[in-house]
Amino acid sequence: MEPEDELTATAMRTYIYLIKTGKPVGPREVMRGAKLTSPSVAYRNLQKLIDLDLVSKDQYSNYVVKEKVGIKGYTWIGKHLIPRFILFGLVFLAVLAIEIGILVLHLWTDSSVEGSFWLLTVVTVVSAVVFLAEGLKWRKSKLST
Repeated sequence: MEPEDELTATAMRTYIYLIKTGKPVGPREVMRGAKLTSPSVAYRNLQKLIDLDLVSKDQYSNYVVKEKVGIKGYTWIGKHLIPRFILFGLVFLAVLAIEIGILVLHLWTDSSVEGSFWLLTVVTVVSAVVFLAEGLKWRKSKLST
């Protein structure tokens, strides 16, 4: 079983906060930064992360990330956690920009555009919108709970 499978939503927020800070922090800082209800909740989540071997405790009783692991449905880009759906949506937007460039060239030179190319452009627009909307919905539902 993967470590991220055993993380609760609050433990996940704690882990993400520790990665984003990038420095050793205490339970009270974790409580404030991860928007937890009390230091004991922060401490309990930190202990869970230590048990999963994702976080270590230094000699000053501060906690620091030991290992950055992947989280299902997300990709780490630096210290930012991005839903994969958003990345797929951005790929479709790039393809759409290329398709629009081709359409503009065809319309500018008065050459004909095949009907299948128009269909391809519509499918690309729909795909980009669906992936971006799902990515934003996924981000709000999974990380803000």
